Amino acid sequence: MKARTKDLNMDWHVCLVVMLSVVILMVPQYAIASTVTNASPMSNALCIAAIWITGSTGRGIATIGITIIGIGALLGKVSWGTAMIVGVGVAIVFGSTAIIALLGGTSAAASAGSGMTTTNCT
Repeated sequence: MKARTKDLNMDWHVCLVVMLSVVILMVPQYAIASTVTNASPMSNALCIAAIWITGSTGRGIATIGITIIGIGALLGKVSWGTAMIVGVGVAIVFGSTAIIALLGGTSAAASAGSGMTTTNCT
C-alpha cells in the first residue's frame, strides 16, 4: 500500500511540474503581444491571465469542472458541501467584474452588463 501511495505522489508531482512548465513557457510570449498600452509587462501578464480565467478558456474549464464535481456528488464520491463550494467559487470568479465595479466605485451596471473582463485590460 505504501509503494502505491509513493507512486501516486510521484505522478502528481510530475504532472504539476509539466503544467507549471507549460504556463511559464506561454506567459512571456503573450505578455509581449498584449494589446494594453502604457502598461508595465507585469500588468500585461496579469491582464492576460484575467482574460484567460474569465474568457472562453475559463468558461470551458469551469463547465468541465462543474460537470465532474456534479457527477461525483451525485454518485456519492464528493460531498455536497464541496460541490456547493466549487459552484460558489465559479460564481465569484465570473462575477468578479461586478464585485470590482462595486468596490471601485464605478458604475456596476455599465461594467457588469457589458461583458468586459476588466476595466484596464481592454
